[in-house]
Amino acid sequence: METEIFFECSNCLNSFSIKMQSINFDSSRELIFNPEPVCPRCGAIEEIVLSDYGLEQIDNMIFSNKIKTIIK
Repeated sequence: METEIFFECSNCLNSFSIKMQSINFDSSRELIFNPEPVCPRCGAIEEIVLSDYGLEQIDNMIFSNKIKTIIK
């Protein structure tokens, strides 16, 4: 499943999208993105958040059972 998800960078205020190969939950219900989102403008990793549209995309994927839980 390759899906384009929209993010925002709170470091440089950039909005961007990344094509994700997979999105899963870990055992503590945290989202795991593959690849990990990185701001293409400033290279920030920790300041990346889902945009409002990105949150809607994730919600739709959850309700459609497109995001699975990985148990380790």
